[in-house]
Amino acid sequence: MQRAAAPRLPASVLGAFVMIGALAFLGCPLRMVIRLGGGDLNALVALIGFTIGIFIGVQFMKRGFSLRRNYTLGVTEGTILPALMLGLLIVVAVPSLFKFSEAGPGSKFAPFFAALGIALVVGALAQRSRLCMVGGIRDGIMFGDFKLLYGFVAIFAVVLAGNLITDNFKLGFAGQPVAHSDHVWNLLGMLLVGWGSVLLGGCPLRQLILAGEGNSDSTVTVF
Repeated sequence: MQRAAAPRLPASVLGAFVMIGALAFLGCPLRMVIRLGGGDLNALVALIGFTIGIFIGVQFMKRGFSLRRNYTLGVTEGTILPALMLGLLIVVAVPSLFKFSEAGPGSKFAPFFAALGIALVVGALAQRSRLCMVGGIRDGIMFGDFKLLYGFVAIFAVVLAGNLITDNFKLGFAGQPVAHSDHVWNLLGMLLVGWGSVLLGGCPLRQLILAGEGNSDSTVTVF
């Protein structure tokens, strides 16, 4: 079972800050990369803020910030979030229980079993590779090691190629899907995400993976 830091309040507060920043930008770091691959320059502004936030977080770490001592946890506590996620998956799989969107971005979804299969593969790869954009930029700033960013570079390249092939690439600020062009909030929102994620030890995607491994601090962060 994974080890988790003792104090839960800092993790929950930092997780809330990260979510506020992501909502201000309308996307997490992964979606920021996907939007960049589609030509959305608002995501470039966000990337600048994200990097600044990580740099600020690194300064906190250098001055001794830590979630303190780790403790080994039992299996029951570590499986709380995975069990809840499995229950949610089962509930969502029964379409009669919910009224789904009929128009707009919320109405678009992949076939259930195809999405589940891809999610299992991507989740396993993300877990094995320790994929984390925050960790990649943080390690680059602190140690000159950018290897954790290779996965995101690959994601950007594939998304860019796919958009170019399907003629969906649109370079610019205006008219981007599920986006806004308020540069101040895009920059500040992702600055908050970068700062909070460094102190938590990983980006939202990494927190989700760690929660799946049984890390209860990451479970609190996800909640």
